[in-house]
Amino acid sequence: MIYSMNRFKLSILFLLALLNLAAQEVILPISGNPVAQEYYENYYSTSKKNLNVDTLNLPFIDDFSDSDVQPDPLRWTDNYAFINNRYSPNPITSGIATLDSYNFDGSPYPNASTNAYIADYLSSNPINLDYNVNDNIYLSFYYQAKGLGEQPDENDSLCLEFFNVDSLTWDRIWSVPGVLMEDFKRVMIPVNDFIYLKNGFQFRFLNYASLPNAPNFKDRFGNWDHWHIDYIVLDKNRNQADTVFRDVSFVRGISSMIKDYEAIPWAHLQSAYIEQYSGSIDTEITNLDTADRNVSKFIEIKNIETGNTVKSDPLAIDIIADTIFNYYFDKSYQFDFNQGDEATLLIRTILQTDAFDYKANDTLSRFQVFKKYYAYDDGTAEVGYGLSDEGTESASAAVHFKAFKADTLRAVDLYFNQIEDSLNLNNYFYLNLWDDNEGEPGNLIYEQIGLRPAYSSELNKFIRYELDFPVFLEGDFYLGWSNTVEAFSNFGMDLNRNNSNNNFYNLGFGWRQSQAPGTFMIRPVFSILPLISGTNELLALPTSELMVYPNPADQLLNFSFIQDDYTSWNIEIIDLTGRLILKTNQPLNQSLNISDLNEGVYILSIRNMNSGFQNKQKIIIRR
Repeated sequence: MIYSMNRFKLSILFLLALLNLAAQEVILPISGNPVAQEYYENYYSTSKKNLNVDTLNLPFIDDFSDSDVQPDPLRWTDNYAFINNRYSPNPITSGIATLDSYNFDGSPYPNASTNAYIADYLSSNPINLDYNVNDNIYLSFYYQAKGLGEQPDENDSLCLEFFNVDSLTWDRIWSVPGVLMEDFKRVMIPVNDFIYLKNGFQFRFLNYASLPNAPNFKDRFGNWDHWHIDYIVLDKNRNQADTVFRDVSFVRGISSMIKDYEAIPWAHLQSAYIEQYSGSIDTEITNLDTADRNVSKFIEIKNIETGNTVKSDPLAIDIIADTIFNYYFDKSYQFDFNQGDEATLLIRTILQTDAFDYKANDTLSRFQVFKKYYAYDDGTAEVGYGLSDEGTESASAAVHFKAFKADTLRAVDLYFNQIEDSLNLNNYFYLNLWDDNEGEPGNLIYEQIGLRPAYSSELNKFIRYELDFPVFLEGDFYLGWSNTVEAFSNFGMDLNRNNSNNNFYNLGFGWRQSQAPGTFMIRPVFSILPLISGTNELLALPTSELMVYPNPADQLLNFSFIQDDYTSWNIEIIDLTGRLILKTNQPLNQSLNISDLNEGVYILSIRNMNSGFQNKQKIIIRR
């Protein structure tokens, strides 16, 4: 079954027949907000310096299309809301403001509790509302609960408040409790009380959130209670029936140029071109008007490495009123496969609309990356995935890939969501590679043991695990991992691209196609030449150069090393829960006494303190 924690219960989403019900796929909200945290650490500390914001005049409009991560400081006074285009499957236009249970820097609030507490704010800058009541000023906005995040509970809520300039207080104007919402809902509120019709008026949204009351599942805590806000308009000469925006806009991000992947190795693209190049760019356009509209659209593609830019001619199109539809920008791009080792394309789709249209949502951009890896995911995790609970200590998950060119697999990029207090850092796992067996994982052809989850110093980035020895591949293969404990490992999962047809798991009863509606964030890295790593100082020592015997062992372990340097070796024996059992420094021409260790399977890790060579092997103690 797949389940997500929701306060006081574990809500079962899917049931798997013929399996032990304790063993399951699990998807959970991510812990914190790594995108917001990275922005705060790298940009926000200087983003508001020397910013002098004047009182704003009507109209006040923001659909969050021209902001990223934090709200536009020219419109908003705080940065608690997360501006994104990822957390809703059906935004009004291309950008939303998300309120959740975590602070603007991606950390939990200090007042977080299992009781409802005030979490995020989204507060406008002062606005001049020195108008009369008969000027008919209205504030409208759209809101959605959950989206691709976690559903707020009934005791959670989204609220709107107005600022009283005279009393210097905030007044509650509107609120809604946590409910499941598939679509955005529109709200229209009059601003007709004289106490608000003054220069210096402000409005703000805030949300009440609550932590899960589940102390036995600390490895599954995450960021909860997601609300999404879109297309805010404050203006005069409106009425309750004023539900029309004279606006044509992009709705959703630009699709990949590659049919099945978000990224593909540059060295493989020429071999994959005929099968994988889509020949067009897919976007969604909406006409929020009640009248059919005629607009022009064009596309621009820039090669970042070479600077070469191509642009299509504007093409006029008719868009039916009040519709959302896919549109394909037909633009065949001529790749220069000899340009170098990689390529990055900046793709921009642009609408030319009427003068009265809101212009911020007329342009979309994305980078199309061709480096050394295959990727199904878009690089951002909305939830965490794992195989957890009773019976999953040796469960496996795998993703199907196709190498379009015979090449050498050198490394694997993995993304881990950080769990509360880094609880999953000692959850060792195996990195595995399987061949194809009629559309599912077949024989195990590579296994790397003794690996632990890790978090990059660059937030929201992948961790690269270099293979102990390279593997030559071509065609279909399956890349994944195996558990060593029952704890939740929290692999990142992208919900914006459903890749479940290529995702598999095995709980000991054979391979099954995953029911998790997303993409496991795992990427195979190919290169004919060895990778150059600026952070990994340890050099993998092939098993063929080091023999450990006997295996299974009883009282002693012996070593046979092809080189002459037997001194200064650090030796560790770790059990499959990640616990260090034995640690010593000794030359390899001496036997290692293991008579005090219990029978079982262990990970032997040895490292030369002079050269940096290391080796990890699985050993068995049996008596």
